[in-house]
Amino acid sequence: MATTEDFETLRDRARDLVAKGSYREAATVYQQAVDAATAAGETDLADEALCGWGAAETELGNGAEVMPELRKILLGSPVDHNCCLAAYTLARAHELEGQIKKALFYARLFRDRAEYVERGGLPSLAQNLLGNLLVAEGRETEAAACYRTALRHAKDAPSTWKVAAETNLGYCLVVSAAGSRGMRRTRMREGLRLIYRSIRTFRREGAVQYSMLPHLDLCFAHLELKRPTYARRHGQRALELAKRYDDSATIKNSLYLLGHVALLEADKEAARHYFGELEQRFYPHQAGLTDLLMSVDFRQVVNLRA
Repeated sequence: MATTEDFETLRDRARDLVAKGSYREAATVYQQAVDAATAAGETDLADEALCGWGAAETELGNGAEVMPELRKILLGSPVDHNCCLAAYTLARAHELEGQIKKALFYARLFRDRAEYVERGGLPSLAQNLLGNLLVAEGRETEAAACYRTALRHAKDAPSTWKVAAETNLGYCLVVSAAGSRGMRRTRMREGLRLIYRSIRTFRREGAVQYSMLPHLDLCFAHLELKRPTYARRHGQRALELAKRYDDSATIKNSLYLLGHVALLEADKEAARHYFGELEQRFYPHQAGLTDLLMSVDFRQVVNLRA
């Protein structure tokens, strides 16, 4: 007969897999945890595991399929912690579907519920999620405030959550510095410090997959600073990781930035290679896109987090 101890062992194993970016394996273990809790008659624990399963499936691109189960938990669970988890994953699922307004609705529900839950890390996670959604709308200043709040609440949060907030705050600082007249050095310096630190932490934690975005951010920052050697190094690393983990958004953004790095180095052949791959992979029906990108710089209107 399944026991609560069986559930906790499975849940903790699934959490470790999520922390390492192994979402498929995590989804399988979470499903086993659901079965263990159900067999033990622990409905609330089964709902908790279902939220974990839904979160893992969402990161695998299956958010639309898990939304119905998550809505049932959000509306019917008497446990605030489970409602928080459901609201978070619903927000994340809508975010990945490009439905930012709906995502913000669930993210605010999550934030409000998290204030009443005595579980470390939830307020930090809520503010980090809100920041991500505001960045997707190009509202970096508001997002930066959310990330700073997330870091103030991050004392009891898992290290990967804290580092994610630092990465995102670093990105906002870099973007706002790059978009200001005269390139604000203090803001750029703080942003670079946070992003470099996040890469070191992800490497130390064995969560290399999560370093994709920091490497992409550094590619952008060094490109803005006219440091093509550093920009190319980080852009290539971001592209390598994105292809390894099949992250299409990061592949697309890496190819775009690497094309501009090549132009900065006056390497038109390399630039045409990157822009050509971008066109072939993502815009096969937009003939002439490569030539357009070779002649027009859209970096000021491209959102790397959208």
